[in-house]
Amino acid sequence: MAKTKKGFRAGLYGVVSGILVAAILVGMTVFAFTTRYNAFSPEKVAQSYADTIVQTGDGYNALKVSLVSKNQKFGNFVINAYMAPYVNDNSGKKKGEPKVEQNKAIGTGSKEETELLDQIYNTMYVYYEELMATVGLENYDEFYSRYFDMLKQVRVAVLGDDYMDTEFMFSVFESNVQTYSNKLTGTKKKLAADKKTVLQKETTGIYQEMYGKDYKLTTTVTNTKELSADEVKAYADEYTNRIQPLIENGKSKAAALANEDKKEAMEQAFANLDIADSIEAVDECTVEVTNQNGDVVANTKVYVVRIGNSWYVDNSNTSTAPLYIAQA
Repeated sequence: MAKTKKGFRAGLYGVVSGILVAAILVGMTVFAFTTRYNAFSPEKVAQSYADTIVQTGDGYNALKVSLVSKNQKFGNFVINAYMAPYVNDNSGKKKGEPKVEQNKAIGTGSKEETELLDQIYNTMYVYYEELMATVGLENYDEFYSRYFDMLKQVRVAVLGDDYMDTEFMFSVFESNVQTYSNKLTGTKKKLAADKKTVLQKETTGIYQEMYGKDYKLTTTVTNTKELSADEVKAYADEYTNRIQPLIENGKSKAAALANEDKKEAMEQAFANLDIADSIEAVDECTVEVTNQNGDVVANTKVYVVRIGNSWYVDNSNTSTAPLYIAQA
């Protein structure tokens, strides 16, 4: 009889976030559809990037319209560039090689499993908040490097095993992203199918405390400056200077991997960032954030570059710190 692989089962903390995934996926479908057309407008790309952060504090999804996602899906970039060194899920194991076993509670649906996983989710959320305050998701290289290194340590401390797969890693991270968003925006009460069991309590978010229960934040591109041909060339050179150390660091990290497939994938993930020669135009967009009363609560400059017919945010040269209004 074939042995069934134990799947990851989120604890209560993760289950609540998981229930929200359906709504998130619908939103992502709309996001993907609109992004395809927004890409032809520098102002719409800049506004979309800023608005994603302003409305939810979600710098992860914001990067999906940035240069880091030009030649690769951002999720794949995270897997290949930052998760790969920690993944130890028995894939690629040769016959006869010892398998990495998970904690026996994982996959049982037991109270013990729930408690253990909730401990991981909660511990990592505290660290997520720390990184958001001190590093920020715009500095994704440092953010993800430190986050997944800590997740590995926390898993070992809580579960006592060496097992790590991308499903587990994304589950914890995305739950942290959603929890952070809920803290900013507040949550509405959600009931289970029985109309009695409370899946999510109603909470008051930081933005509601700052601007009122019916707050509304609006992002607007108030000015766009087109760089000249000479300025575009200088900008491309500066981009190379900014991104090359990251690429070289990625190659060094890849060299440390024993798995050749992972090594090649990591090298390519970072190599995909080398697109300076393809930059044809650059716009500097000033984005302003106002509340429901028309008060300006934040502003920043978002640099967008055109490659072919599409525009992308240059996340390496755009400060998003002012857009995390709760921290400003």
